[in-house]
Amino acid sequence: MSQEAVDLAIIVRSDKPESVYPAFILATTAAAMGMKVEMFFTFWGLKAITKGGADDIERSFYEELRSRGFEPKGLPRLKDLIAMAQGSGSVKIYACSTTIEAMGISREAILEGCPIVGAATFLAKHGKTGSKVLIF
Repeated sequence: MSQEAVDLAIIVRSDKPESVYPAFILATTAAAMGMKVEMFFTFWGLKAITKGGADDIERSFYEELRSRGFEPKGLPRLKDLIAMAQGSGSVKIYACSTTIEAMGISREAILEGCPIVGAATFLAKHGKTGSKVLIF
């Protein structure tokens, strides 16, 4: 894990669209504003950074919106938000090693470019540097 100062740490523990979308929107917006961001995905949040997971989350989100009489407009595709975050050079995305092991998720299922680290590694850095932490 990088030792440079990070402005914002985001922990994503849910695969619900109302958690995953805001996490990536805030991360990419912060990156566009010149901030350094690190995201840590644990428990059900890991689905967002597994192969095919973003498509499943997006599909359920659109179905829910339509069932409530709304048509999704102006919202980027979730996989595009993830690609923007990864391509920004300012957002680093980490997967929780303990959760991967506990849930039997293969390391190969995690998107490329998402290092696998333990919670202690992530927290040791952000607890000492004074990063702002958001939890979704």
